Amino acid sequence: MSGQLGRFVLVLGLWAAALLGAAPAAASMAVSIDVGRIDVTEALAPGGEYRLPTFGVRNPGIEPTTYRLTVSGIDGQAALLPDAAWFTFEPAELTLAPGESRPVQAIITLPADSEPGAYTALIGPQIVAEGSGAQVGAAAAARLSFTIAPSSWLEGLLRTILRVVGEQPWLLALPLLLVLAVIVWIVQRRFSFTVARRA
Repeated sequence: MSGQLGRFVLVLGLWAAALLGAAPAAASMAVSIDVGRIDVTEALAPGGEYRLPTFGVRNPGIEPTTYRLTVSGIDGQAALLPDAAWFTFEPAELTLAPGESRPVQAIITLPADSEPGAYTALIGPQIVAEGSGAQVGAAAAARLSFTIAPSSWLEGLLRTILRVVGEQPWLLALPLLLVLAVIVWIVQRRFSFTVARRA
């Protein structure tokens, strides 16, 4: 009986040592996010730019880790999958020390010809493992849902133009200069001025 008890204690000790030895390795690189779901209640318009609520990315592991913000689909989803190119993250990639967290801003920029309907995606950080070529590891994500309202292509194009001009107002100078040049050309063609000396 004592022999069986001794073997049991030995096996239990080896098992506990294996678990303790493996725990730091398993938790050395990890990721967490402070939001699980983002539901945009207002309908978005094609050609518009929208800022999503800021969310926090945290490193719960025991070593510094680099994360890249990504967009992915959900297996078997019925809703439309938005194009990853519609999303901009600030920052798009970040490195956090153990226990450190940082806010991330996500922006959706819809093209003028966006298909109307309900969209769903997962957005969040993935671990970038350093090595021969960056490899993506474990991830944490928030489920994002939004709706694009029906709109004419012309309305979407107008919103896109207004957004671009708002971001780069100097672009307005080009058409204004062109209009001014056309006006000057028309005035010169319609009116001719002759300066003569009176005798």
